[in-house]
Amino acid sequence: MRKRDLFLYGLILLLVILFMWQLMSKGALANQITQLQKYNSQLMILGGIGALKSTHIHADVKVYLNGQSIDFSQRKYQLASSYIHFEDGLGDVIHIHATGMTLGHLFKSLGMDFNNNCLVAQGQSYCNGGDKTLKFYVNGNPNTLFDNYVIKDLDKYLISYGDDNDSEIQKQLSSITNLAPKYSANG
Repeated sequence: MRKRDLFLYGLILLLVILFMWQLMSKGALANQITQLQKYNSQLMILGGIGALKSTHIHADVKVYLNGQSIDFSQRKYQLASSYIHFEDGLGDVIHIHATGMTLGHLFKSLGMDFNNNCLVAQGQSYCNGGDKTLKFYVNGNPNTLFDNYVIKDLDKYLISYGDDNDSEIQKQLSSITNLAPKYSANG
């Protein structure tokens, strides 16, 4: 055998080995991806969240901290999650793309926290205490579910922290847009 033939056979053997390795690693990778998808589905079921694109609904929202509204149209708040987000530079309409999404999910996706006692936003904690309280309204009515409230199509939410009186709360409620119907199929 000549050196050239040995080199050619060695190259062919190397290519066959690489081809086999590629096939085996793709199978292992495919198995890992399938396993991760299975775990993800189980977590979503346990968390009450539907699959991505299981719904497409919208709701209007306004959040006030000591009388100042949070501007969710800022880039840092846009498209923070595929499941629930603000988009198109608009900070007044929540876009929901999976069933079971709550206001708690929205705030967590934005790096914030929200519950019946506190709203943690912009590096500050706004918690019930003294004469300042956290209030939550759904369609103009007080609601006690806070972060556990499952978002519904065309709802209007007000979250307000401070010592606001009824007149100020009414102004805040009036400031909630009615843009969700424009984006929603049910609007």
